[in-house]
Order: sequence, then C-alpha cells, then structure tokens
Amino acid sequence: MWGHVAVADAHGRLLAAAGDPDTLTTMRSAVKPLQALAFVESGAADAIGARDSEVAIACASHGAGFAQLLAVRELLALAGAAPSMLSCGPQMPGDPAAAADLIATGELPSPIHNNCSGQHAAMIATCLHRGWPVDGYARAEHPMQAAVAEAMGRCAGVDLTAAPSGIDGCGLPTYGLPLRTLARAFATAAATSQAFHRCQEAMAARPDLVAGRGRFDTVLLAAAGERLTAKGGGAGIWAAVSRSGGPAVAVKLEAGDSGRIAPVAIAVLQALDLLPRELADDLAAQAAGAVRDWSGAVVGGTMATVQLTPG
Repeated sequence: MWGHVAVADAHGRLLAAAGDPDTLTTMRSAVKPLQALAFVESGAADAIGARDSEVAIACASHGAGFAQLLAVRELLALAGAAPSMLSCGPQMPGDPAAAADLIATGELPSPIHNNCSGQHAAMIATCLHRGWPVDGYARAEHPMQAAVAEAMGRCAGVDLTAAPSGIDGCGLPTYGLPLRTLARAFATAAATSQAFHRCQEAMAARPDLVAGRGRFDTVLLAAAGERLTAKGGGAGIWAAVSRSGGPAVAVKLEAGDSGRIAPVAIAVLQALDLLPRELADDLAAQAAGAVRDWSGAVVGGTMATVQLTPG
C-alpha cells in the first residue's frame, strides 16, 4: 500500500515529506476540528454554555455509543434544537455494541446515529445563534457553510470557493487541496487560533467522544492529547498537529483504506519525535495494525515504512 506524507509549518513551509506532498486530496472528516471553528468563533459555543463534551462531539466522527449520543442530544438541547433538524441522514452505529443494541430494540438508525451528527448539531446551534435559517444549513450557498469555508480557508491560506469541491457522505461540502496545504491549515490553526485551542482542549479532555472505543484517534488522544491533536477522515486521509504550535502532518493512503492509517501515522509521529519509541500498550496495539479473519482471529499485521525527506 502506497501513501503520501506532508509536514508543514504555519507559514506554509514544507518541512518534510514522503511520496508526493502536493497530491490533491479531499479533506473529508479530517478537518472537523477546523470546521468547528465557525461554531466557536461565532460565539455560539459560549452562548449556549457548551462544555468540553459539546465541543469535542462537534469535532467528532463518532460511533454512536451511549456517551456520544448523549453529547449530541445535550448540544442540541442547549441550542434549543431537536434531532429532527439534523440533515446528515441515518447511519447504522459504527460502534459494534451500539449497533447490536439498536438492532435488539428493533429500531432503525436515525440521523443522530450518523457519525457526523455532532458536527451537524454544532452547525444548527451556530445558525440559531446567528439568526440564520436552519433549513438548508448543509448546502454550500448557505451562510453556515460560507462561514466554515472562510475559517478553513483562512487557516489553509487559500480561497476555498476557488478550490475543487464535492459533497461528503453526510451532505456537507468538502474541498480538494494539496496535502501540504492541509498540513499548513492545522499548523496555522494551532499557532494562531484561540478557537482551535478550545477544540484541542475539548478533544484532549474527552477523547472518548472523538472516535470511540478502540479506534485510533481516541486511543491516540487519550495517550498524547496534551501534546498533539489528531483527526482522521474517510478515504485514507488523516492529519495531526503538535500543540506547541506545530509542525503539522497530513497523511493520504492511495488505497483509501482508513483502517490502515494507525501504523503509518504512528511511524510518522515517531519520526518527527512527536511520539516516543516506547508506546503504551493500547497505542502499541494500534501500531501493530492487526489483520483479522472473519472469526476475529489475528492472522497478520501491518508494517509501516516511512522515509521522510527534508522539504
């Protein structure tokens, strides 16, 4: 499996790379902490009294576990909104136990079970705070998405309205950027944005909400959230940034297999001295990248070889 790595600072300087750091990729859910800037910068988070749990779930790709659904519901309630306002569409819970529980009740999945429902709830809260219509909040021409694009573009140093664009699985706009520009966006946010710092604090305080039990981003944030912030997305895209103001790293796997991100990401972070060589057991298990057969037995692993060259 081949992939690309870009390491950049807040000035857009490429510090190191593997593969093609200029490869064009969609940002997908890796940029949820950047999309959440509009929620915090608008004053909506403060206005509704959002706590770490509500800010963390706004940055999350969750598995619809109990605590995660509770955080989405509390975010909606604080905003005076209802789950029926979510436009992200129904999705079977990504957490196997949560999916089994839902099946056992005989209920069908609803939009609140969607892995992006926290992000959408924060957007609804922002619309209500700003006096924007909730109807159509996910469309690119809505002021909500204009605010999101402005915040992300400011960090990336680009005009996203001129970038290639598409629609993500939850119905929100997503944009195409060179991998090095994605890294720059995270580095700039970490170096300059108090709103992003709040998102970082929330993700570090509640890593369980960001992904879920046994999932890489949650395990990594639980082990190192005070030192770095990380978020993955669909199609093999992942980004992280040192909380000391950078550098930031972006990874793209050509095969689009997000399930193989962990060994690669850990190898990159270790090469950059953002993680120690000796890992805690749960993070070491992620680095091993176990391959299982349909019975659940471990039948192999994933070895990551990353050769970073100076930018």
